[in-house]
Amino acid sequence: MTPTHLVTGQGAYLLACVISGRVPALAEAASALLGAVLPDLDLRQSWPGRLLPGPSGWLEDRFGHRTLTHSLLLQAGAGIAAWALLPPGHALALLAGWASHSLADMTTPAGVAWLWPSRVRCVLPGNPRYRIESGGGGELAFLVVAALLGALAMPLAASGFGAKGLVRAGLGEIGPARRAYDAGMGSRAFALSLRGRDRRTHADVSGCYPVLGPFAEGGFLVSTPGGPRSVGPTSAADWHPERAVLVPGEAEETTSLALQTSRIGARALREALSPLEPLGRVVLVGTFTAPGARDDPPTVAVSGDRVTLSYAGPDRIAALGEARLREVDLVAQVRHAPGVAVPEVTLPPAGRTALPEALDRWTDTGCAGGEAACPP
Repeated sequence: MTPTHLVTGQGAYLLACVISGRVPALAEAASALLGAVLPDLDLRQSWPGRLLPGPSGWLEDRFGHRTLTHSLLLQAGAGIAAWALLPPGHALALLAGWASHSLADMTTPAGVAWLWPSRVRCVLPGNPRYRIESGGGGELAFLVVAALLGALAMPLAASGFGAKGLVRAGLGEIGPARRAYDAGMGSRAFALSLRGRDRRTHADVSGCYPVLGPFAEGGFLVSTPGGPRSVGPTSAADWHPERAVLVPGEAEETTSLALQTSRIGARALREALSPLEPLGRVVLVGTFTAPGARDDPPTVAVSGDRVTLSYAGPDRIAALGEARLREVDLVAQVRHAPGVAVPEVTLPPAGRTALPEALDRWTDTGCAGGEAACPP
C-alpha cells in the first residue's frame, strides 16, 4: 500500500546515497517519494490513480496492474531519460524510489511482471508461505523493518563517505580519514574520533576533537582544551593515532578573505578580524614578519622574524600585543553556517615613516592608521 511504498522508497534512496557517497537532500527525497508511488498509476484505486484518473484508467485497461509501469524495461527507459534531463541527485532518487516499488510488490502473492512484456510474474521469496498479503499484519511488519533500516541508513548516508569510505573508516586508519577530509573540507564541520597517545608523555589522548585543518601529508590539526594539537603517523605530529575515524558534523560553508598589507599593527589586525568571529570559526593561514614572535607549534612556526600560521586562531595575533607586522600575506577562513553573509575585511592604511627601514622594525609602536594615527 502507499504508506509502505513511501517508506521503502525513502529507504532505497538513502541506501543509494550510502553506496554512491552522495549526501541526502530534502528536495531529492521528494523525488524518491514520487518514484515510489508512480508505478501504481496503473491502478484506478491507488493514490496516483485518483489524482490522474484518465491516464490511470487507460493503463489499467490496456496493460493491467503491476505490468508496464512496474517493469524493468520502463524503469531502464525512465532511468536514461532522468539522467539526461534531471540533476544527478534527483535522477538517483527517482530511480531508487521506483525500483523499490517493484521490489516491494514482488513480496506479495501476485508478484510483478518485472520482465514485461513477458507475463511471467517475479516473486520474492520463492516459498509462497513467506509472501506478504497487502494490508495485513505482514505488511505492517515489513513497514516497521523498512523504517528501521532507513533510520540506520540515514547517518551513514549523511556522512557522504560512500560504501568504500565507510569500510575504510570502520578500520580506523588515519590515511583514509585524511582522504575523506580532503574530499569534504569546506562543505561541513568535521571531528576526529581518536584512540591514541601523546608522543612526548605517552599519555592517553583518546577522545573526539574538532578538526581545524590538515597537518603534513596524512594528519590533522585538532582543537583540544589545551590548545591545538597535531595528529599523524609521523614523529612530527604531537599525537600518535592508534585508531582514527572522521566524524562528519553540520553542513557549513567556508569563506576565504585575503589580508595583504606591507605593515599593520597586531592590535589593528585583531580589531579588523573581530567582526568575523560571531559568524563562525575563524582560522588564519599565511605569513608575516614580526620581531620577537615566539614559536608555538603546531599552528605557529617562527624562523627568524618570519612567522607562518597554519589554521591559527585570531588569538595568536592578539598574543603579539603591540608588535608591528610587516609583509602580511594571510588568508582568513570563516567557517560558518550555509547562507550567512560574511563582510569584507578592510585593513587600515599602512601609513608612512621617516625612519630607516632597519630602525622602523624595532621602534614602531604598532599603530596603523596613516600619518594622523602614527606618531613621528
